Amino acid sequence: MGAGTEHLALLDGEVRGSDGCNGILGTYTTEGGHLTFSLGIGTLKACLGVDTWLRAIGSADIAGDTMTVFDRRGAQIGILTRKV
Repeated sequence: MGAGTEHLALLDGEVRGSDGCNGILGTYTTEGGHLTFSLGIGTLKACLGVDTWLRAIGSADIAGDTMTVFDRRGAQIGILTRKV
C-alpha cells in the first residue's frame, strides 16, 4: 500500500499517474482537503507481481505531504507521500 512506484499528479481538476504498471487518467473535485476522483480510460496491462491498488481510488484526504487514499466504498486502501 503506497510503497511502490505508484504516483498521482493533480493539476486544475485533472489527475494523471500510474498504479506501478498501468496509466491512470481522470478528473477530481476538491472540497477542503478532501478529493473525489472519477477515472477515465486507462491502460489495463497484466501486471505480474504489481499491486494495482491505486486503480480503485474513489477519494482521498490530504494532510500536509500525505494523501490517504480510499476506494469507492470509503475504505482506506493506501497512502501516498508527496515527492519534491
